[in-house]
Amino acid sequence: MPVYSRETLRSDRLPWVEVDDFQIFSLAKSVGPSVPTGPDSNGFTPYWGPAGPLASQIALQKSAARDRVVVVSGQVQAISDSGRTTLLKRDFIDIPESGLTLYNVGTSAAEVVRIQGHWEESLRTEICLFDSGAPCTYHYHDGDEYWFVFRGHFNLRYDNRDFAMRPGLMLAAGMGLEHGVPDPEEKFEAVVIATRLSGKGRDGMLVRELHGDPVPSRAVPESTWTRSELVAGTNSTTVTSATK
Repeated sequence: MPVYSRETLRSDRLPWVEVDDFQIFSLAKSVGPSVPTGPDSNGFTPYWGPAGPLASQIALQKSAARDRVVVVSGQVQAISDSGRTTLLKRDFIDIPESGLTLYNVGTSAAEVVRIQGHWEESLRTEICLFDSGAPCTYHYHDGDEYWFVFRGHFNLRYDNRDFAMRPGLMLAAGMGLEHGVPDPEEKFEAVVIATRLSGKGRDGMLVRELHGDPVPSRAVPESTWTRSELVAGTNSTTVTSATK
């Protein structure tokens, strides 16, 4: 199955993949104007990093047909021309044409996943969570599905091949292609987007024993499988912090 980093998604994306870009970033807790931005007389600095504290807000402009932000931890407020919306974990909002600004209004740092693409329809946008006591059954779908891993490491089983997954990688599960995590080494979480159904149009997780053999409908050249395995074995990630 195609497994992409942000960089390889831009350069090696297959024609049927409807996600164009993604980013994982953090928003710091707002510290207020009274907190010093440099060392005090004793040399103490109230933050880590040479560039100062992480930003607690970020302005985003729509730059794709579908431009969605999903909160994966913390509490965020989205302000746009349409008004003010508070987002908690699992909540999402599509960036309007006029753009929006995200503010961390929680008591700790917030994490956000931004996903850009050109999908025609999305059935759901959610967060999946699996661990050693709750594995992800080997299954398939009557539509395409995308995972954006933001926490944890695990071995993904896909079409009888194994992929080492980590934060900053995206999984593009084409219609009818079996995938799952039968033995998670640790807890992992990912944002999941399921797009329009096709074929028999059955929603949800489908397994051979109950729903019959899958009928793959997405072409994946052999060279893509090899390239995906190489990508999954690297150490780079796309986890970044927001800039002011």
